[in-house]
Amino acid sequence: MKEYKTLRVSPEEETDTLTAYARFGWKLEDSREVYNESQEIIGVDEKVTSYGSFMRGFTGNDGKVETQVRTKTNVTHYITLRFSRETSIKDYDRLVAMENEFFNPKEPVYIALKQLVKNKPPILFTVIAVIALIVVGISLIQIIAGVEPELWEIVVCAAVAVIAIVGTVVSWVLYKKNYSKKAKQNEIIAQENKEIEAENERIKTEYNAERENLLVEVNKILEENGLNL
Repeated sequence: MKEYKTLRVSPEEETDTLTAYARFGWKLEDSREVYNESQEIIGVDEKVTSYGSFMRGFTGNDGKVETQVRTKTNVTHYITLRFSRETSIKDYDRLVAMENEFFNPKEPVYIALKQLVKNKPPILFTVIAVIALIVVGISLIQIIAGVEPELWEIVVCAAVAVIAIVGTVVSWVLYKKNYSKKAKQNEIIAQENKEIEAENERIKTEYNAERENLLVEVNKILEENGLNL
């Protein structure tokens, strides 16, 4: 007794599909290529051209309308493959189980890499502080030029200058202090990521080895049934 399977694949997938299914005892019964093109209207553009007085008198029209239809070409291109396989072969159930395992694999779970610790310099605060100091400097220039300021203006300018200078110095000191600390943390994280990458490579190697072993067992079944590739 035979079982049948029909697949629809792209032309680029045809060779790989034939090879993959032949591994599990499937024989190609029929192959048909389908190619169709159709035009789809996606819009209509109108261009209006107005005539001058001479052309209006000559043609009796105010102008002309040119219509342009925009179309899109839709292409349908695929190949239908029809396979057959004997269900009476030895170890048929095992073969089917391995086929399902091969085409629906349980993907390996990889370990996620750790993120490096970021230490951003206080550039934004520094820019704001510089702008504030420029404004204070302009105010001082006006005072020197003879403009008499209000008391609150003097207080505000002094406070802004102190906050800008002290804040900038403190923020950069903290940045430098944390830089060394976070650099050491990143060295540790980088080393841990190397170990994770090595472990992920081991997981990948084991996964590929299991798939190779599966195909070896499949080949043995096919050879026992005289169906080897």
